[in-house]
Amino acid sequence: MKITAPISEIQRLIDKESYSQTTLDKNVLDVLGFFVLRSGISNEQADQYLNTYRELVSQGVLKRSELHSTEVKISHVDHFDDLYKSEQLKHVWAQLFGGTVGASFKRILVKAADSPKPVILHQDIGYQYGETEQYSFFVALTECGRTNGGLRLYPGTHKLGYLGDAGTLNEEILPRDLPVCSPTLFPGDILIMHAATWHFSDAYVSGNDRVYFELHVLDGNSPFARDTIAGTPTTGWKVAYDPVMREEAAFFKVSRSQSLAAARAALSKLQA
Repeated sequence: MKITAPISEIQRLIDKESYSQTTLDKNVLDVLGFFVLRSGISNEQADQYLNTYRELVSQGVLKRSELHSTEVKISHVDHFDDLYKSEQLKHVWAQLFGGTVGASFKRILVKAADSPKPVILHQDIGYQYGETEQYSFFVALTECGRTNGGLRLYPGTHKLGYLGDAGTLNEEILPRDLPVCSPTLFPGDILIMHAATWHFSDAYVSGNDRVYFELHVLDGNSPFARDTIAGTPTTGWKVAYDPVMREEAAFFKVSRSQSLAAARAALSKLQA
């Protein structure tokens, strides 16, 4: 198996840091599968979100997910619902999905001294629903970089699309000269990432907690668009479901994941 890619074009954009600007260049996003929108929200708003998150954690309102090492579910609170109203982001919405943009879910992703493990190389689309063109907006609430487990990405890999399964990806099949991009984000910066982009994060080593607020967006006409960010949807299909609550999904009577869980449970009984 051999994969080829337009390495020279990708490397040129990386070397020029074309992916890191104060206004979205949709062409760069389309080529690389990610873009860093500098100062996507104000420092004040980022600090407000961070302080609110920490306060709700101290009160026991928010806590880390049992099924995800970095995820904090926030669907049950409304303290973070005004993100999409940012003036800087209004110019972004106009460039996505013909201006009709929906929100699917939101959550906090935290890595710290008490949760230092690396995150596997993966793509998100295998864990999501609906169309393959979807984006995560990772809003940095603290400085996020190499030493505290910031996101690292293989540019252009979203062009491979959905790979038919989910799990740890094999970086050895990628072109050897394909670079890994490790952007450092500061509070208020937003990493926009296509859902099929291959990405991972290293272990937390030192520094402040790495805290991202993730807003997931998709075509506003998708049945999985829970809220309308921009435009006027015209479809009549709607799924009343929060994808962050993935353990409650009921699309399958029997799925591969369910079959695997049942097989593991049966094997465990035999070995007991």
